[in-house]
Amino acid sequence: MAYESFIASRLRLSGKGGGTATSIVMAVAGMSLAMVIMISALCIVTGFKHEIRRKVMGFDAHVSILAAGDNAAPDSGASVLSFSPQLRAIIDSTHMFNSSELVMEHPAVIKTDTDFEGIVLRGLTPGPGVDFITGSVTDGSWHVDSIDTNSMAISRTTADKLHLSTGDRVFMYFFTDEGVRTRRLSIAAIYDTHFSDYDNVYAFAPISLLQGVNALDSIQGNRIDLYLHDTSDIDASALKLQEAMMKEAWAGNLDGLYRISTVTSSGMMYFNWLALLDTNVVVILILMALVSGFTLVSSLFIIILERVRMIGILKAMGASNASVRRIFSLLGRRLVLYGMLTGNIIGLSLMFLQCRFHIIPLNPEAYYLDFVPVEIDIWQIVALNIGVFLVAWCVLLIPGRLIASVSPAKSMRYE
Repeated sequence: MAYESFIASRLRLSGKGGGTATSIVMAVAGMSLAMVIMISALCIVTGFKHEIRRKVMGFDAHVSILAAGDNAAPDSGASVLSFSPQLRAIIDSTHMFNSSELVMEHPAVIKTDTDFEGIVLRGLTPGPGVDFITGSVTDGSWHVDSIDTNSMAISRTTADKLHLSTGDRVFMYFFTDEGVRTRRLSIAAIYDTHFSDYDNVYAFAPISLLQGVNALDSIQGNRIDLYLHDTSDIDASALKLQEAMMKEAWAGNLDGLYRISTVTSSGMMYFNWLALLDTNVVVILILMALVSGFTLVSSLFIIILERVRMIGILKAMGASNASVRRIFSLLGRRLVLYGMLTGNIIGLSLMFLQCRFHIIPLNPEAYYLDFVPVEIDIWQIVALNIGVFLVAWCVLLIPGRLIASVSPAKSMRYE
């Protein structure tokens, strides 16, 4: 062991009264607090982005195929396409999608004895879309493959507006080219995603109900929803699907004209908002790095000043400035490791408790969630720790300039 490492390991971290020196407490506490804040920022923002993406992609599929003539909104019911075997074969040939669903949407009016409300009724087949809604059900139960096709799931917002509960029966009015058609449906379930932009609009029913209302067969609907194996680049996957469809259409193997839509375009507002959160995290990490670095340097300066005599003695015995700097650099790294270890234990413990018990609530009207979401990504935590240690390593070089100015003769008279 080099003598610098031996001296650094033997340096006491206590003050004159026997307790831990104030400078040591400041250094370790500052580093620990910075680590807790940085870990919390990473876990919370990652969890928030994951939850919002999950909800947006629950209402809007990763990729959707619509009829090319439908230039209106997808929920207008203006155009119909068929999920033909040829189209299914093209989708399967790309090997990019793990699920494909036929979807039918139609504007409707829910009428009770005293009130009414306009909604968009979305007809679904079993798959991820149904799984998302059933996972958000707060009252009752709903299954699209049940015998009773005249049942639906409505949002908590709609239920509160119309004073409805599960088991109630209401009239639904659908406006078609042939006129107004009426169905009486039962409220099988009430869901609540806390995503008011969608909850205010959508109700859900089996697709066979809307196919019957519009006199369509079992392979016809508004659009085809596709869910990717890998959602890292949705736009590129949609482009590959479009190229495959154009190639088959050119070869005469696909009838009709289609257009492709992605969740990144339909939910662009939300994804742009989530992208801004990355900037916030970077700002927090930079500020915490500056604060912890300043605290660490200040504490190390104090430690050096408290040991001026020791520095003078070492220099008088022949130690070079580089050797003395290495001693205090090793001591500083020791403090950094103490602070990082403490910060990791506290930060990860708090994040685990929040993830498990949802201790800290949120206002769902403002944040679309009723609790602070947390996602602990071990690789992010590892990368953060490596980055913090490297930054601290560089910061510890700053106090070395003070060591070079210490004179052995003057240090003996230093009080």
